[in-house]
Amino acid sequence: MSEQESYSKTNKFTINKDFDPDILWVVIKKHWLVFPILLIVALSAGYLYLRYTKPVYSSNAVVQRSSQDEGKRILDIESFENEGSLSEDVELLKSTFLLEKALKNLNLNISYYSEGEILTEEKYLMSSYHITLLELKDSSLIGKPISVTEKDGGYELSFSTNGELKSYDIQPDTPINNEYFNLIFKINNKEKFKKSLADNSLYFVMNNYANLTKRLHPDLKVYILNAEAKTIQISFESNNSRLATDVVSSVISTFFQYDLDKKSQSSANILNFINSQLDTAFIQLKESEVRIQSFKDSNRVNDPAMFTQRILQRTGELQSQLLVIDLDYELISEVERKVDNSERIEIYRIIPAISGTNYENLLTTELTALHDLLVSREDISYNVTGNNDIIKKLNRKIETKSENIKRTISSIKEQLRFKKSSIQDRIYGLESQLYGVPQKEMELSRLNRMFNLNEKYYSLLIEKKTQYSISKAGYTTDNMVLQAPASAGLVSPNGKLIYTGLIVISLLLGLIYLLIRYLRFNDIQSPEELKKILPSAAGFLGIVPKVVTDSKNSTLIVHKQPKSALAESCRHIRSNMQFVLNEGESSVVAVSSSVSGEGKTFVALNLAGIFALSGKKVLVIDLDLRKPKVHLGFGVQNTDGMSSVFAGKVAWRDCVRDSEIEGLSFITAGPIPPNPSELVIRGGLDQLLEEFKGEYDLILIDNPPVGVVSDGVIIMNKADCPIYVFRSNYSKRIFTERVGELLNSNKVSKLFVLLNGVDLKRNGYGYGYGYGYGEYYDDSENDGKKGILKWFKKK
Repeated sequence: MSEQESYSKTNKFTINKDFDPDILWVVIKKHWLVFPILLIVALSAGYLYLRYTKPVYSSNAVVQRSSQDEGKRILDIESFENEGSLSEDVELLKSTFLLEKALKNLNLNISYYSEGEILTEEKYLMSSYHITLLELKDSSLIGKPISVTEKDGGYELSFSTNGELKSYDIQPDTPINNEYFNLIFKINNKEKFKKSLADNSLYFVMNNYANLTKRLHPDLKVYILNAEAKTIQISFESNNSRLATDVVSSVISTFFQYDLDKKSQSSANILNFINSQLDTAFIQLKESEVRIQSFKDSNRVNDPAMFTQRILQRTGELQSQLLVIDLDYELISEVERKVDNSERIEIYRIIPAISGTNYENLLTTELTALHDLLVSREDISYNVTGNNDIIKKLNRKIETKSENIKRTISSIKEQLRFKKSSIQDRIYGLESQLYGVPQKEMELSRLNRMFNLNEKYYSLLIEKKTQYSISKAGYTTDNMVLQAPASAGLVSPNGKLIYTGLIVISLLLGLIYLLIRYLRFNDIQSPEELKKILPSAAGFLGIVPKVVTDSKNSTLIVHKQPKSALAESCRHIRSNMQFVLNEGESSVVAVSSSVSGEGKTFVALNLAGIFALSGKKVLVIDLDLRKPKVHLGFGVQNTDGMSSVFAGKVAWRDCVRDSEIEGLSFITAGPIPPNPSELVIRGGLDQLLEEFKGEYDLILIDNPPVGVVSDGVIIMNKADCPIYVFRSNYSKRIFTERVGELLNSNKVSKLFVLLNGVDLKRNGYGYGYGYGYGEYYDDSENDGKKGILKWFKKK
């Protein structure tokens, strides 16, 4: 962990709660490249996503469900057709049952694919070749890719089966017959086919319609658009626009045809039943007529008397009622058998048969409810297994409903048996009154009675057939396609939306990044900013500009560029220090900072140089015994120095060295001791300073950072002019808290501040100097940072 990070963690982190346009401008200047970088990344991501994402197309259509029953209006009878609800139509339209029929109508037994490096495209109706499958001998090939490649001027089919790779040479328009299949390979467009082979890998798949339906079913959407207008919207999504349009068209046509076939089948079943009964009744009627004529011719029997006629007429009426009861009983028994089978289609077909009977109200509602439960179970069974709780619950409901219907049927049958028994008793009673009639007349009456019954039954069947035929002819479906499935439109990816969204997101992320940088901004930028946050008791000496040197370490350069901005700034600081130092007396100046890297050694060396150039006799001593750098600034070895003097090993005069500037001497730190603080405190520093004052006009101390170690504070307190160095764009604003702490706790009686590393061009302080300066060295542990990171930091 660096000294700067260590010091920062000991201080409370502050957030910029107040708006400061200067800080905002600095943040924008330093981090404006975030916006173009994020924008470039976003646009690149959008391009890659659009380039390598399969497009999804959607085709939509709107149909209207309606029907008219002219037979009901003309005959004033209830139609034998029960028109389903829109909900039933929607369930049928989106069922896998109807979708599979629609896919079969599209003849999708083979799918063609073109595989690129990243994407695979289905070439529905756009394939440059065609496969005519004559016979599939091995069903295990269903769903497996069969590759088409070029080989020695011809072509080859290859596929993997049972872990083995099979390949067969083929020629266009020539049947290929082997143990797996019998097919014909045909090229639709030779140039396009060759180009497709060169660009991509081509293969085809023999489809299983059940699996194909399962794969495509989630892309089919059906819902009620307007219940009052009976309109339904059908949509299908696919990566192939033609396929999406054709599937919607096929679903609609298949639905209309299935609806028509279902109604036709129901009508045909009822009329076939009536026709079969008509044939039987007609034969019985003719036989009755022949018997009567034969009996009259052979026995010469006249018609019975009026009494007998009335008896027979009443008996005939009872026989008619008995016949109706038998028909009702047979119909009820048929209903009971259908309920036992629990077949949805059979239940649906039997409902119209009980229309118009005395038991319609009792059974129609129950049978319809049972039919709905069977339909629900059938629809759900496409998606779940028989052990699913929903299926089990529906099975229990179906069993309960079936039992209720059976109990109702049993009650009806019991009533019919009771009625039949009562009518038979009455018939027997009436027939007993005819015992006195001559036997031949009674036989004739019986024959007439049978003839009348057969005639009435035949007439009833003729009437019913006529009604149902008119109703069938008058019932027409008027389903309309209000919106035909036009060419499928692109649903995703939406390029404009994606690019717009990514641009907005990148801008928002950039703004958030700037906001975070603004809130967390903690660097000192300018002297004005430093003055605002410094304690009022601290004095401000001036600024030191940024300069460029070839050396990686702090160095003395003020004498080499006497007219530079650096020299002028140091002279300005020297002038301000004249108001602090006593004229004509030897003075001690200690230079320190919060952490390493703020340029205190650079400031100390060049301030000492500017004083020496003015004719002062100056001594620089390095008391930063932990990380000494003065010897590096003067380009000498760190041999005997202040640590040796404090330890009593050598005299301080033996450690003094002269620099290239006349009047400027220095003492290096010497070997780094294991206990720097104790060595400084017990080494007789006060006595040494007094001796230094006797020899030199100015003693300038390179002090250890007071933000990190405590012994630097003791040295600062002994100085006549303690200087605290901050560095622009490096020192943190929280470092000023250390200045306030030193002053408020009376650890030092006075403290003066200067700002190092100020960019004169950027901040406008270089007017009149005529020089341009780049970034000078960083004497922290991060001296070696270069390249793009350094350039970003500069910004």
